[in-house]
Amino acid sequence: MLTANDQQIQVRLKSADEKYKLEQNVFSVSSSSSNVELQDLLKNLLDDADSDIEFVFRVNDEILSSPLRKFCESANFSGEAELVIEYQEKRKSPDESEIVSLDDWVGGVSLTDFCCYAGLYNGQITVIKGDGENRSHEIHGKPIKGISVIKQFEEAGSQKDLLVTTSMDQNLSYVSVDDTSCSVLYNLRGHTETVTCCSVSPSKEQIASGSWDTHLKVWSTSLNEPGDGEQRSKRKKGDTQTALLRTPLLTLGGHAQAITGACWKDNSQIITSSMDMSVKIWDTQLMTCGKTMAINSSLQCVDWSERSQLIATGSSDKYVRLFDPRGTSGTIVHTTLIGHDLWVSCVKWSPSSEVELISGSYDGRTLLWDIRSPKSYLNVISKQEDKVLCCDWNSKNRVASGGADSKLHLTNI
Repeated sequence: MLTANDQQIQVRLKSADEKYKLEQNVFSVSSSSSNVELQDLLKNLLDDADSDIEFVFRVNDEILSSPLRKFCESANFSGEAELVIEYQEKRKSPDESEIVSLDDWVGGVSLTDFCCYAGLYNGQITVIKGDGENRSHEIHGKPIKGISVIKQFEEAGSQKDLLVTTSMDQNLSYVSVDDTSCSVLYNLRGHTETVTCCSVSPSKEQIASGSWDTHLKVWSTSLNEPGDGEQRSKRKKGDTQTALLRTPLLTLGGHAQAITGACWKDNSQIITSSMDMSVKIWDTQLMTCGKTMAINSSLQCVDWSERSQLIATGSSDKYVRLFDPRGTSGTIVHTTLIGHDLWVSCVKWSPSSEVELISGSYDGRTLLWDIRSPKSYLNVISKQEDKVLCCDWNSKNRVASGGADSKLHLTNI
């Protein structure tokens, strides 16, 4: 193990990016070298000493945030072999947020590549399209807790978005939205307490919802169910506006306290987080819970990454935890991300990276993480005047976050 304060180490610098690869990449550097010295060395080798480009250095897939000597000591590296250091260009700081003032707290947000939908505590959804003409529509009689875009569909020659909203009125709603109008197509009834969360299956054919009533429910997203015709026939003559009712396809119970988050792992498995301090994975075909992972803090949110095969959660003890469902032990915490000061209320994986995610917290901050650096977040994406309640991330690397200051932050990262 390397213990002297200043020894020479043989390092091999590697990059997957062709424009930053070195022809000669083996060097002798001081064990006291830190990120700063490695930056200077690399820039000089690339003949780019005056540029403002910064690099991230990784050893064994862990971001280097301390002098090489400390890493060598913790990894029991003797100094006799080459130390392979990978590097890549560092993500630039996020742009300044576009801030949209809304009429009430933002309980849920869904960000597409073309617009943003915000669910508010006054029961309205607000459509933000970037043209300065935001439109609000009354959907629920009580606060909206969640909102997701299900799919696009065509009606009367017009392209529309189909949304699902969840509310403290114990219901979900399917909502049709286009450039000029908004209408509630279905009210989904079955929960007996506040519906906290919703998630759309990869196939877009079903949604999952969780509630304070501790139950997970699965619903069809079809706009032409067998019972719809009978309901329409019972409407009063000329009434085409009254929403139809829908009941769940499946109800699953097993949590001891409120479900706070839900997401689909695939088209038959759903992941839930709960105030009962557990994450559960449900099989909708077998109609049972297949796996339970427990910690010692109540969980507030959950998201699944198909790329990394990891589950991200936020909890009341201010930590973001990553679970690996492939493990066999009881807890299976893969990594704990440390950086928030208060409850973590929302998490969202990057749509394009297996190592990046965002988290929002009651401390008012939305943070960007590289999970290879669990003790240091990459950037503060936005800082709000009150607690963050929801966040989302679209394929164009635009992040939305909202909360108790009644403001929506839209940030390019």
